[in-house]
Amino acid sequence: MKRLVLLMFGLFSFICISSCKSTKDNTSDLSELLTLIESRSFDIENNWALPLLGAQINLVTNDNHLRFRKDSIDIFLPYFGVRQFSGGYNAEAGIRYEGLLNDLKIDSSHADKVKLRFETSTGTEQIRYILTMYPNGKSNLQLLMNQRDNISYRGFYSKEEVK
Repeated sequence: MKRLVLLMFGLFSFICISSCKSTKDNTSDLSELLTLIESRSFDIENNWALPLLGAQINLVTNDNHLRFRKDSIDIFLPYFGVRQFSGGYNAEAGIRYEGLLNDLKIDSSHADKVKLRFETSTGTEQIRYILTMYPNGKSNLQLLMNQRDNISYRGFYSKEEVK
């Protein structure tokens, strides 16, 4: 009985200690993230697609990216969802855009994340992007579209590699 009580106390202590939140100050991590965002030289790769309807889809073996390069952006994302309006013949099945990055809005008012908002337009399709980046390297991306169901992606960001 005594061993059982000691075991229970040890287990309880371990759970309490391991569940305590770190008291590390994220201010320096957030300032590093803001510096990276201001440089506009970083890449985002997604591990998961989260369609509006249906289960999440693993993207580990699917090519996908958002590449920020100063005043331009290169986007290639697979799309899983329903197209509400016809895209015409030879319409792109995924999300593809390469061009200037206009109207980028950066919201750094949160203590633990930075949100970027921007839009792209190709033909009749307009897409609003809401990209949330965290100091730990993770990112969430929401796409709000006028011709397709909305979709979200989860992944990570990295600094542009010099080639």
